[in-house]
Amino acid sequence: MGTWLFEYIKGELVIHHGKQYQVMTNSPIFSKQLTLNEYWKAIGGLTFLPGTFRAADRFARASFMLTAIPQEVSKEYISAVPNKNFVNQALASMMGVIRSVSVPLGISPTPNEPNISSTLWRTLSDHKGKVYYFDSATTPNTFWVELKDLDFSEGASVKKLNVSNGQIYSGNVAGKFEVSQPFKFLPANN
Repeated sequence: MGTWLFEYIKGELVIHHGKQYQVMTNSPIFSKQLTLNEYWKAIGGLTFLPGTFRAADRFARASFMLTAIPQEVSKEYISAVPNKNFVNQALASMMGVIRSVSVPLGISPTPNEPNISSTLWRTLSDHKGKVYYFDSATTPNTFWVELKDLDFSEGASVKKLNVSNGQIYSGNVAGKFEVSQPFKFLPANN
C-alpha cells in the first residue's frame, strides 16, 4: 500500500512510493517541495500559511490541511448522518482540501508565473469502492462513476462521457456513457 507519485525530471521518470507521500503539485520538483514544506511546518499552519496560487504555496497549504482534517470518523458525524456512510465524510474532507488549494477559474495570467493556470477538474478515487469522483470548476456539482457499472469485458463497446458541450451531471453517471470511436493517438516522433 501507499501512495505513488510520478514525475519526470530532465526526461527521466522518478517514482516516489510510500504513505508519507500524500501531496504533490506541478512545480518545483518534489524534493524541493518537501524542503519548502519543512519551513512551513516549523511555522505551523494555524499561525500562518502561504496564500498565493504558486504551486509551492498550494503544496504547503494542502500538506497542512491533510493533517487538520479528521483522520477518523467523528462521533458528531456518526450521530448526525442517518445512513452512516463513512466514506462520504472522507470524500467531503478531501474534496474540501482540494478545492481550497485549487487555482480559481478565470484567474488572469501572471507574466512572471507562466505555469499558473485555472484548475478545471478535481478528482478523487475510492480504490476500495472502485468509484471515481469528478468535480468540474465550470459546473456547480460533483458527479461520479461507479466502475462496477461499466463493461470492461473484452470486445465491449468503447464509450465516453461527453463533457465538451457544457453538460451538467450529478450522481453516478455510468449509465450516461455513449458509444464512441476509440481515441487515436498521434504517432511517436523519434
